[in-house]
Amino acid sequence: MAGRKLTEATKRKISLSQRGKKNSFYGKKHKKSSKEKISKASKGKNNSMYGKKHTAATKRKISLARKRAIARAKRK
Repeated sequence: MAGRKLTEATKRKISLSQRGKKNSFYGKKHKKSSKEKISKASKGKNNSMYGKKHTAATKRKISLARKRAIARAKRK
């Protein structure tokens, strides 16, 4: 909502109200042509990371996060 700050409680209510079958995209899939458009729109110069590099600290954070995710998946 433009110009209005939502409370955390309101954000939570909105989130809960749009889950599962209540979501307007529930049970639908993107067409192949739509997927191609989305893919094309975020390639090359249109990509938000184009021409940028992760710092060493960020790379460490990403690595740790991935290791934790893999460990969690193995426990299940």
